[in-house]
Parts: sequence; C-alpha cells; structure tokens
Amino acid sequence: MKSTWKIALLATVMGILTLFYLGLGVDTRYIPSPLLDKPAFPFSAEGLDGKGPVVLEAKPGKWVLVNFWGSWCVSCVAEHPYLMELARKTRDRSDFAMIGVDFRDTREGGLRFLSRHGDPGYRHAFDPEQRIAIDWGVYGAPESFLVDPQGTIRLKRAGPLYPGWFEQEAMPLIQGMPP
Repeated sequence: MKSTWKIALLATVMGILTLFYLGLGVDTRYIPSPLLDKPAFPFSAEGLDGKGPVVLEAKPGKWVLVNFWGSWCVSCVAEHPYLMELARKTRDRSDFAMIGVDFRDTREGGLRFLSRHGDPGYRHAFDPEQRIAIDWGVYGAPESFLVDPQGTIRLKRAGPLYPGWFEQEAMPLIQGMPP
C-alpha cells in the first residue's frame, strides 16, 4: 500500500512539474486578436479637444497607430513619454499617423491627463461609452493597433508601448508592405 501512495505522489509531482515546464516561456500578456489581418472598424467620434470629429478614414494611404488609453490607467502614464517621443520622431513622415482614443473616461480627466503629462500633438477621439473600444475588441488600457494604408489591422499590442517598439515591431511591417 505504501508503494502505491509513493507512485501516486511521484506521478502528481511529475505532472505539476510538467505543467510548470510547459508554461515557461509563454507570454502571459499576449492576448490573441481575431481582428488581425481584418479591416479596421471605421470610426468617427468627437475629439477630446472638442474641435470636431476624429475620423479614422481621414488617414487614407497612411499607416495609422491607434492607441486606446484613459486618464485612470497607470500603465498609460508609463507609456505616455514614449508616445510623445514617437510622435516627435514620426511627425515628418508622410506615411504614418497616430490617433489616440480616450475611452471609459471623462473629458475633464482626459484633458487633465494631457495637460499634466504633455500633449503629443495628434488628435484623440473621446469614447466615454467605449463604443469604439468594444468594436476594436479592447480588453484594457493601454492597447495599440497598427493599421496599414489599406485599412487592415496588422499588429496589436496589449500593454504599454516601449522604447524601440516602432523600430522593432512596426518598421518591419511598414518597410515590408508597399503603400
């Protein structure tokens, strides 16, 4: 009877160790998106700044980075300096644009966030009821999508963008696909 328990215990420990081993190297932050390689959902939403609508279709022929954020999001604060830097670095590119989508937020909260942390110089759609975020399958903030010039989603990043993201992940796609 003692040997049966030893074998059962050994099998249980081996099973747990096997599951642990299989989980190593898996990026737990990666959330697959069914929207990759599909047309981006078009949107036209009031601008956070109140100066008319922000329209995704207003960027034909350009790669567009659509970044979902909120003033309530701690990771968005950490990501914001990189978005400021990326906006500066890509400002003169004729083939690239950026759009922010402030979702699940108040206008005052979003404007206070940009005032406190800096306005990167691109437009932000205001999505307080999360209509755009739901259409795009956003789970949380920040999340970013790279849309090609034909309007197809080519890349999704859940979590903050990081220094070097544009060069490592976006540029290979941009350079590998003609406009």
